[in-house]
Amino acid sequence: MSPHCEKLESGLTVVLVPCESESVAVGMFVASGSRHEDNRRAGISHFIEHMLFKGTEKRSALEITREIEGRGGSFNAFTSEESTCFYAHMPDDYLEEALDILIDMFKNAKIGENEFAMEKSVILEEIKMYGDDPDSVVMENLQKCLFPGHPLGRSVAGDMNTVSALTREDMKGWIKSHYLPAKTTLVVAGHFDEAKVLERARGL
Repeated sequence: MSPHCEKLESGLTVVLVPCESESVAVGMFVASGSRHEDNRRAGISHFIEHMLFKGTEKRSALEITREIEGRGGSFNAFTSEESTCFYAHMPDDYLEEALDILIDMFKNAKIGENEFAMEKSVILEEIKMYGDDPDSVVMENLQKCLFPGHPLGRSVAGDMNTVSALTREDMKGWIKSHYLPAKTTLVVAGHFDEAKVLERARGL
C-alpha cells in the first residue's frame, strides 16, 4: 500500500504509511510550538509536553508508562518551534492501546496542582542547566540575532521569568485553544489496519 493522507470531518489530519514490519510507530503532532506563544506565555508549549505525561482522568503517570513500556514499546515527546509531538513505537499487536493512550492524554490531561508545581520546578532547573551549557547559550544567542523581537528568537523552553509566572489556568486555556483536532496531525507508520486506525481517529 502507498502512503495515504486524509482530513477527517473533525479537522484532524491523518497520515498513514503502511510498510512490511512487525511493529508500528504512531505520533501526534500538535500545532503548538514556541512560535505560537506570546511573550507572557513563552515556554507554555514545552511545559504542557511535560504535563501530559503526568496522568489523565483515568490513568496515572505510572499507568501510562506501564501500558506502553510494559508491552515492549517506547514512548516520548518533544517540543519545537513549530509543534509538540507525542509518539510511541510498539509491537503492531498493540497499536490500538497506543492510540487510546495518546488520545486520552490529548483529551483528558488532568493538570493536577501538585504535579504542576513539581514539574515547574523541574523545567526551571532545566533552564538553569541550559544557561550553564556553552553550546546552548551560543544557539540561543544565534536565534535571538536571527529573529530579533520574534517568538522564533526565544528559547523553546521559555525563560525563568515566563515559566515562573505560568499558572494552571494558563495551561488549561492553552490546551483548550490549541489541542484541537483541526490543529493536529496523526501519523501512523508500520504494520496496521488502515480502516481501524481511521475509525479510532474519528473518536478524537
